[in-house]
Amino acid sequence: MLFPCKKMRRTGWACVLALLAQTVSGNRIVAQNVTNAQPLPATRDVAEESYDLVTSASRGMQAGQVKGCWDDNGCCGPWWCGWVGVEALGWAISGQSLPPLVTSSPQGTSRDQAGVIGAPGTQVLYGNEPINGGMLPGIRVYGGVFLDEEKSWGVNGSFFTLFGGDSNYLSPGSANPAAGDPVISRPFINANTGRNDAELVAFPGVLGGNVGVNSDMCFYGLDTNLFCNLCCTGNSRWDLLGGYRNMGLREGLGINENLTTLDTSLGYPANQSILVNDSFNTKNTYNGGQIGVNYLRWNGKWSLDARALLGVGGTSSTVSINGSTTVTTPGGVSSTMPGGLLAQRTNIGDYSANNFSFVPEVGVRLGYMIAPRVALTAGYNFIYWTGVARPGEQIDPVVNPTQIPPGTLQGPARPAYTGVNTTDIWIQGVSTGLEFRF
Repeated sequence: MLFPCKKMRRTGWACVLALLAQTVSGNRIVAQNVTNAQPLPATRDVAEESYDLVTSASRGMQAGQVKGCWDDNGCCGPWWCGWVGVEALGWAISGQSLPPLVTSSPQGTSRDQAGVIGAPGTQVLYGNEPINGGMLPGIRVYGGVFLDEEKSWGVNGSFFTLFGGDSNYLSPGSANPAAGDPVISRPFINANTGRNDAELVAFPGVLGGNVGVNSDMCFYGLDTNLFCNLCCTGNSRWDLLGGYRNMGLREGLGINENLTTLDTSLGYPANQSILVNDSFNTKNTYNGGQIGVNYLRWNGKWSLDARALLGVGGTSSTVSINGSTTVTTPGGVSSTMPGGLLAQRTNIGDYSANNFSFVPEVGVRLGYMIAPRVALTAGYNFIYWTGVARPGEQIDPVVNPTQIPPGTLQGPARPAYTGVNTTDIWIQGVSTGLEFRF
């Protein structure tokens, strides 16, 4: 049976046993009044003693081991009145989708078919599948405190951040490809023909070099809540929570070519050093309110804490696209032109958007007391976030090759940017740490 906190002491089994004690004491009074008409002054003491025994039993085993912060130890909660914890996280974020970014073809492939998606022998070396979907390390600190003696009200909060999230890829290739070396290319869709095409990275007698793809990520979140007790028993309680949540996700994707010209067919003199760079960076910041329920159960040295929340708010997303080509002569003279391959003058720029987002979360934490005020914890969390901009979603794979430096745009203005593209992500994982109770 569940009881409101403020009525728990005078209802349920506590009141039943107290009433029985009063009844027994009352019968003793009646019996003595019949014989010598003298009341027993100990009647009230018996009732109060019976009630104190029931109240003490309702506090659980921990109350007898560690004294709480109030003398009566509250009526709707465990013996502790506040808590602070730190946890190591092993969380994963759903990977971001990428188009094919690097391809290879066997030696002997004709130049017009080299690296083209769908051509015989072409293989995708990087891209065409989600990346950065592995588990990442992190840390979370959290805490809370009851605000009143009856433990009907309280506040809690947490902050977490994940580390790592960087990945690096470097294609095979050499400054002067020889027979037997693979042909390396960067694929795209030709805006003038509508067909698959590719830009050379390493091709014997034409171009030598390689291409690298780098990505990075930073993810954090915090929340704070006010909670009030809905109902409780001797060793468990349900609380209603309401509060504020903030989260941030920053990601970057860079594609870099390090090339050396071997002839003049690309519009440059031979033996020129060329650095081609495309970069796509996104930043998402969520702010919103949340409401949910929390369940806490304690029994001896064990405790179980679970919660479910629904957040509603807004996500502010910014996207930055940049591209450049730097050419250096054998004498060391360099010149830089705007535009790489997937980042050209037609889509380079900074863009922003605001989206309505939902952020539901479920989490559970199991605790075991390893010292009078210290518990070892282990838990699991799942968070879902809608309306998030990610770098791979901002890439337009359609390119008009006439504007690839040092060319001039003729025809369709592609790649183009038509707005901030968003997707939904999930974050989930396990945690373990220590919780200090006072």
